[in-house]
Amino acid sequence: MITLWHGDCLELMKNIPDKSIDLVVTDCPYKVVQGGRVGSKTPKGGIFGSCHEDFKRGTVFKENNLVFEQWLPSVYRVLKDKHHCYIMINGRNLCDLQTKAIEVGFTYQNILVWDKGNKTPNRYYMQQLEFILMLTKNGSRDIVNMGTSNLLSIKNIIGNKAHPTEKPILLMEILIKNSSGELDKVLDPFMGSGTTGLACQALNRSFVGIEKDDKYFEIAKNRIFPHPQDR
Repeated sequence: MITLWHGDCLELMKNIPDKSIDLVVTDCPYKVVQGGRVGSKTPKGGIFGSCHEDFKRGTVFKENNLVFEQWLPSVYRVLKDKHHCYIMINGRNLCDLQTKAIEVGFTYQNILVWDKGNKTPNRYYMQQLEFILMLTKNGSRDIVNMGTSNLLSIKNIIGNKAHPTEKPILLMEILIKNSSGELDKVLDPFMGSGTTGLACQALNRSFVGIEKDDKYFEIAKNRIFPHPQDR
């Protein structure tokens, strides 16, 4: 079953019963900084271009002014004991996210590194990696394929993205296959363009996706349900 909710995850997660989610996989909102400008005359491209007003304010999207402690307690509440939570994050915010997650009650399990295969200009070494914080709740269980490396080399999507920070479906599939079984319920409270939902569809998992931004909710809905009769 695929369930898509349009609205504020802080409100909508109140409708999810305690300990009813088998897995959380999400690319959460966080503050960003302008680290990509090499010199005063060197422009940033893509979503970090000089014309992007949200980025100038320290956010990538208009709907991401949340702090970790606002939504982590709800994610913790709905997740089943001994089950996994994966949160994608950049290096600058990783420590804060991990600290806040532990304060809520999560147990740190691992940090996975996504090697994107492409580099983003930066004054302090070019950026080729992103991080995935793996958490567990009240104990843990093994992943399905214990031979999986914590370095995940999956090519990034270059150009023609449905969402500026869209992740490859294959990356999501690795996490979902390793931490859930068929028909298990996967939650993404920051659904974006619906990549986690597409991965769940392909792997026969149930999915609950929440997105506040009008534009990206419509994109996710049309990607997951390309045929209106299926909605």
